[in-house]
Amino acid sequence: MSEVLNKILNGARAAAFQELCVTVQGGHDAVIENVTNVYECNEIMARMRTSQADVTVWGQELKMSSYKDGIVRISGVISSVELDRREGVK
Repeated sequence: MSEVLNKILNGARAAAFQELCVTVQGGHDAVIENVTNVYECNEIMARMRTSQADVTVWGQELKMSSYKDGIVRISGVISSVELDRREGVK
């Protein structure tokens, strides 16, 4: 493969793996991908940072069950998810 094609493919892979992804399953589980920092997590709120936005999960009896490789898993009764995009981020 040519060097130019390798650079294009590597850039596409890097962009794809930094995209914000939030999945809520059944109102009881949420998975947030590409998390760079967890600000706080308590029984009613979990707040974290991704490359594109701050994500806040609201609910009851929330628990963070995992934070590995940039993936955060939140369980409990989820009532809402807020995205606060930072200026200058597309």
